[in-house]
Amino acid sequence: MAEIRSLEELQAPDDAALIFTPHGLGGPMPAKVSAEFLQRLVADCELASGVAEGTRREFDRLQRLFAYGLLDYDVFTMVDDRALLVMEQALRERFVQWCAGAVTFEDANGLESPRSEDVHNYDDVHIVVKKLGRRSRRGPRQQPSPRWQLKVGSTLIDFNGTLAGLRTWARAAGLLRGQRTRGIEHAMSNLRNAVAHPTAYHRTTPVETARTLHDLAELINQLWGHPTPGGRLYPAPVERDIVVMAWNDAGSVHMAQADALRDDTGAEGFLYVLIRSVSGLGSQYEDPHWAAFDSRFETTQFPAEYLWGPGSRSEALAWLDAEQPKGDTVDYLDRVFMLREHDGQLYPPMHPEVAAGLTEEEQRGTWHTIRADFPQHAFTHVRGLNDSPDAHSRTGDCRSCAAHHLGSGSHEQALRAAETAIGLVVPRRPTIVRIPDSLFWPHRF
Repeated sequence: MAEIRSLEELQAPDDAALIFTPHGLGGPMPAKVSAEFLQRLVADCELASGVAEGTRREFDRLQRLFAYGLLDYDVFTMVDDRALLVMEQALRERFVQWCAGAVTFEDANGLESPRSEDVHNYDDVHIVVKKLGRRSRRGPRQQPSPRWQLKVGSTLIDFNGTLAGLRTWARAAGLLRGQRTRGIEHAMSNLRNAVAHPTAYHRTTPVETARTLHDLAELINQLWGHPTPGGRLYPAPVERDIVVMAWNDAGSVHMAQADALRDDTGAEGFLYVLIRSVSGLGSQYEDPHWAAFDSRFETTQFPAEYLWGPGSRSEALAWLDAEQPKGDTVDYLDRVFMLREHDGQLYPPMHPEVAAGLTEEEQRGTWHTIRADFPQHAFTHVRGLNDSPDAHSRTGDCRSCAAHHLGSGSHEQALRAAETAIGLVVPRRPTIVRIPDSLFWPHRF
């Protein structure tokens, strides 16, 4: 028989929960302080307006129950497991909203006419999928059978109604974004499957559970069209400010807000360039390659835009006062890059517009068009095609890295692949400006 505990015992804090503090493992903290700390861990997990009511209620319940881990440490594991199941619920409810009352399937083999079916909830979707599955299996085996695919905009996808199918649909519909996050979504799906079909006892810490709730909130909000400012999975567009970069022949490189030009430091021998950049004093985004700026190549982690230079400090200040450029916002997820291979050398990624403006001599070689969140991800993928050809995919989502391969071939073929992905590409040829002596990107043309 299970132990029957008194009300006082049920209200007593669990010592295992008290050792988690704002500064890491330690404590134990006083129960009153721990209660506030645990609630604050997930207090900023807010869902956007428009989220389906069922998903919202489930999430609110998990957010509320999280603090009760103070009284029973196993509550953290229960909340974490349930959160992974709510992920599928959110995808289902968003799918039903997206359908707007009907789904359309087309036969990829062209044997039967398209079929549209009315659906009012996800149970209806399952019924349609099963019915079409039976139609695909009918008739003698030697005869071709229909291959039904879900119509999503102008594309067709395999769809079986499972979590994997829902993720494929959400990507095809443009509701989920980011190449790095694609791998995280796959990992979350595997964790969900382990929860739905458990094979072993496990426990989760409050830190891990809080991270799961934050990730779940980001995924839900993204499904309903609301990226998260500063988010880990689906970040909103980031702000770019006007910054000045300066370097000299001795290899000294500096970056500062553009207004720093007004401080006459008396430094001699420096060249100055003005750019729009995510990196800068006070920015929450750290760009490990900010000092590798190149006006033609995508060598910084976040998009940087050339404005003026190089020149002296007084010339830079005069241009700044005359033009008064403003900052902007930029989305850095799912960017499209073009990379050139020539004479055994792989060069850094380029924006398609810059690649389109190259001379005929500069266009020689093999070109690759890649969708990735960061330039180094695109570069690593293409390099992997040569170093580990069986590990990296030459079409579609790469199974080994955070990249989507759009096409390879001549410069013209790669440019067509870019235009298929992002629309018309207008060639441009920027002023050639680069910070010298980049260790990470040493090769240019």
